[in-house]
Amino acid sequence: MILVENRIEVKKGFGEGVMERFRQPKMVHTFPGFVRMDVLHSVNEAGNDEIRVCTTWENEDSFQAWASSQAFRGAHGRRDEETARSAGEPPSGQARGGSPQANEGGPVIGNKVTVYQVFVSHLPESAAPAEQA
Repeated sequence: MILVENRIEVKKGFGEGVMERFRQPKMVHTFPGFVRMDVLHSVNEAGNDEIRVCTTWENEDSFQAWASSQAFRGAHGRRDEETARSAGEPPSGQARGGSPQANEGGPVIGNKVTVYQVFVSHLPESAAPAEQA
């Protein structure tokens, strides 16, 4: 199992608008191998909003199938336009691949994608499978 984290730094005050886009399930939820998505928020030391979009996948092949799909390209292209529009600004680029200042003039300062191998995951005792005798 893998966890893919997209850490997005957004200008102060624009975090809510960016996070709102993740409230309703989108195409990623329909892809084989998708397990879950968590959207986390904090404020970094510079005072900017930091959003972490974490998706968990059964394996890296499942994630790569999503990342190379037309649905992914379509969702991320529209996302950049919607984010800029919600900020009252025209779209002016896309924050991808960890490029800082990739969306000059827009609310997104930059992003970084990291893929983690899940080493261990614990569930509450009530949700854990019973041990075999």
